[in-house]
Amino acid sequence: SAQVAVPQRLSARRRFRAVRAAWAPLARAAMLEGFKFNVSHQEIERILSEVEAWWECASEQAGVEWLPTEGIQNFLMNDLGYEDMDEFEDAIQGTFPEFLAAFPQIDVKTEGDKTFLRIVPQKPGPPRKLIFRAENSKQLVSTCFLKAVDAELEIPCLEFGIGADQKRHIDSVYNHIIVARDNLENHCQNLSDDSAERESIMQTLAALIKLVDVEEPFDIVVRDPTGMSEFKPNDSVRIEPLDD
Repeated sequence: SAQVAVPQRLSARRRFRAVRAAWAPLARAAMLEGFKFNVSHQEIERILSEVEAWWECASEQAGVEWLPTEGIQNFLMNDLGYEDMDEFEDAIQGTFPEFLAAFPQIDVKTEGDKTFLRIVPQKPGPPRKLIFRAENSKQLVSTCFLKAVDAELEIPCLEFGIGADQKRHIDSVYNHIIVARDNLENHCQNLSDDSAERESIMQTLAALIKLVDVEEPFDIVVRDPTGMSEFKPNDSVRIEPLDD
């Protein structure tokens, strides 16, 4: 599997562009898997979420099906801190409509000199269980995981789980684990030093930190009731029916 190495000393915007550039050849080769571009980076997920929220608000309040892209494009450019449209388009490696058209849940059309978008609700699939086999640490970085709003994740070797929080999360498998560790660490800070719960959490934190080194292969099990979670690439994933 491929590895994307991006120096952490770069600014957020430069890291964003570096990740996109590093993934571009892989993304073009995997267009039929769903997303046409790699979406593991948090900033890309933020753009996608903002677009969906913008459209849903307009659709609910005004009954609009096709929404002009110009408004959300300018909002995102300013909100994400880009100096101008050239820098924004450089980061997303193309025009904003081209970026949107890469995602299967977004339709884009042009009328005259204006471009419009609409969100196409994704149809749930059959309930299933995804079992991802982690063999090495590079694989955790190079594998993107889309966790659906109702999906639950479990790492059986640690008896550790991440519940459904009614939000979609798209990131590398590595970052999913790191975010879970950070959330657990923040919770631990609110506990007294001598509590049994704190001691148990500290042990779990240490185990999670060691886990991402992948000294031994391990499984990540995703309970996916609506069949909308996915791994990319998925060659280390097996699919089983979801137990009742």
